[in-house]
Amino acid sequence: MPFKKTALYTALSLAAAALTAVSCIENDRTLGQGLVPPEYNLILGTKTFDLPVTNRVSDSIQASNSSNMLVGTLSDPVFGTVKVNSASFILPYSDSTDFGDSPRLRSAYINLAIDSTYYLEDNQQGIHQRIRIYKLTTPIDSTKRFCNSVTGADYDPVPVTVSDPVIYGSGTVRIDLTDEFAMELLSTTPEEFKDLNLFLDRIHGLYLEVEDPINTESGGRLNYLSLGYSTINIEYTLNDPDRGFVDHDTTESFVFGYTTALNNCTTTSEHLVDSTPGDSLFLEGLSGVKPHISAADLKQMLNNWLREEGLGTTPIFLSRAELTFPYEMPEDYSRFDTEHPAAIYAFTSTPWATDTMRYYKPLPEIYNSVNTGNINRSVREYSLDITAYLQNLLLTDSSYIDPSMDLWIAPITERTSSYSSTVYYEFDNHNYNKIILNGPLSERHPTLTITYGLMGE
Repeated sequence: MPFKKTALYTALSLAAAALTAVSCIENDRTLGQGLVPPEYNLILGTKTFDLPVTNRVSDSIQASNSSNMLVGTLSDPVFGTVKVNSASFILPYSDSTDFGDSPRLRSAYINLAIDSTYYLEDNQQGIHQRIRIYKLTTPIDSTKRFCNSVTGADYDPVPVTVSDPVIYGSGTVRIDLTDEFAMELLSTTPEEFKDLNLFLDRIHGLYLEVEDPINTESGGRLNYLSLGYSTINIEYTLNDPDRGFVDHDTTESFVFGYTTALNNCTTTSEHLVDSTPGDSLFLEGLSGVKPHISAADLKQMLNNWLREEGLGTTPIFLSRAELTFPYEMPEDYSRFDTEHPAAIYAFTSTPWATDTMRYYKPLPEIYNSVNTGNINRSVREYSLDITAYLQNLLLTDSSYIDPSMDLWIAPITERTSSYSSTVYYEFDNHNYNKIILNGPLSERHPTLTITYGLMGE
């Protein structure tokens, strides 16, 4: 028994000595550092900049929409009035109809299917809005892709309706059509039914226009018409003895709103344009006012920082560049939930674009970034990643910076391809949102934060 006790004490003493020896070993993290030349040492750091942001309006946005036609007006005491009209195709359902010999028109009407509505005040849900429907006289082609592409020169000024129709919100509205327009559809030949290109060469489509609002201070409603659900019905008497039809009453239907719509929109938020904004930044959807960041100003800001830090020729590698746009909650929470965009992101305009034809494209890093501009309610801000963009800006000589590299902050939406299940991010040109963000003079103001590495001593 004494032998076992002595052995136990000996083992514990040896273990304690071993632990003591281990704890006294020095961990030299600089070991081997001398083997690397000083200019190859990687230095890490972060820097937050006050963002050189302004408020600007472009004359146009892309208007081609594959989801819905949008018609209506909405007014706000701060942002002003947005008005949206829409143009789209008419196409026959049948590919083999023959109207026979001298068909007699009995009646014609269009069923406008309003799928959903958008309004900010409950008492505006069912207000009446007068619309007019015109026949397009020019085709909807690739030259018409912007929100101001359809003008008065593109449609017949005489409406194709027998009265001034009124819409009251969601649901289907029957509107009678003029005999003159109905006879144009009733003149469709078997060849045109079979070949849609022949049909579209003659029948270009319709243009829906909403009447200007009476009250431009507050109120209104936007109406969404899903593509493929509105129909034109032609009731007629068919006579074709060779096929055994004598005074045969029947109906032929056409779809209005197929595949693509052109949503013409106008906004009146130009009064919010400001090259030196204060406590507020204004962001409005569609063609409205938006935060704008000059690429030249951003480049100059970075160059000034590099010069001040003595890093003018030092290679800098960005691991992250994040834009942050804070906001404050208004008193009306329910209205804020309805009108704010769920996500905003940074867009550039295409190199060939001008101020009158601006096509917005999101920065490509949105496809491999965690920060895709979603609203963060817990900290009351939007944050978005622009790392690849800013790295490219750092590497680009100032003489090559042009307005096509400017950033426009706008609502973004995602679309999933029905064929490949691929997710695409796009400028949101079919929803209307707005929000007042904190401006450069606010305590919580817009910032750019970079996390970087540089090679040096």
